[in-house]
Amino acid sequence: MDFKNRVIAEKSSLTAAELKVADYILKNPRVAMASSISQLAVRAGVSAATVTRMIKKLDIDSYTAMKVMLSGDLASEDKHLESQLDIRANESFTSICNKLIENEMTNIKQTKDLLKHKNCNLVINRLLETRTIYVFGVGASALAAQNIYQKWSRIGANVVLGQDINIFLAQLINATKEDTLWLISNSGETPEVLYLANYAKKNSILTVTLTKFGHNSLYKLADLPLTTCKPIEPDVRVGATNSITGQFYVIDVLFYLYFSRDFDRCYEAIKNSQSSVKDYKAHFKNK
Repeated sequence: MDFKNRVIAEKSSLTAAELKVADYILKNPRVAMASSISQLAVRAGVSAATVTRMIKKLDIDSYTAMKVMLSGDLASEDKHLESQLDIRANESFTSICNKLIENEMTNIKQTKDLLKHKNCNLVINRLLETRTIYVFGVGASALAAQNIYQKWSRIGANVVLGQDINIFLAQLINATKEDTLWLISNSGETPEVLYLANYAKKNSILTVTLTKFGHNSLYKLADLPLTTCKPIEPDVRVGATNSITGQFYVIDVLFYLYFSRDFDRCYEAIKNSQSSVKDYKAHFKNK
């Protein structure tokens, strides 16, 4: 995820001094790349400690990593603005195809950069020990919840998919400390999802979350937060294409990790599932 979008996502959590250095870097990226951390602090009118704190809040590994990120950002800044827009009137088939593939590839790459091996392992360890996985999302994020349900159910996991919060709450009453609640919200501010997160917190139900990058409300309530990059979508959008792409990518990574860790059992479950579907189809062919 590029430096500018990290600053936008974390703007509310940055102090005035941290915002000052972030703004200086955004206006003078080449100067920042050529500066030591002390030199940058002097030029921005802050302390070196402020620069370090800003880097940490933006979830960047180091000052050197930030400069590498800026270098990549500068290399791609000559892209046309239209490739970042949702859609235009009478847009051509070629333009739409190229725009979508470019934006989706960028989205997946930036989401990959945000994924932490340690965080993913913690989630997988938890899911492997979980008795029941409760999954919930609203709107486009409901598609991600359905994706989780389909994948984990097929390999024999006990998954409860919430599609109506009233029914889901009645199901969640039966959850124990051995279960996991997995909540999906791109914004991290969906009221229904936040209600469920607070309910889980009060009742000691461990919560995994999947939101866009930034310390949003749902991220703060999570026991094990996972993030996607800030979607390449305007405020008024035709569809939540990029946010879903990022969510599905993270889910696939976790699913493959889970499958790999419990390979023999999962492989047997997949084979049994495939065999059952074949038998079902053969039943109708033979009639």
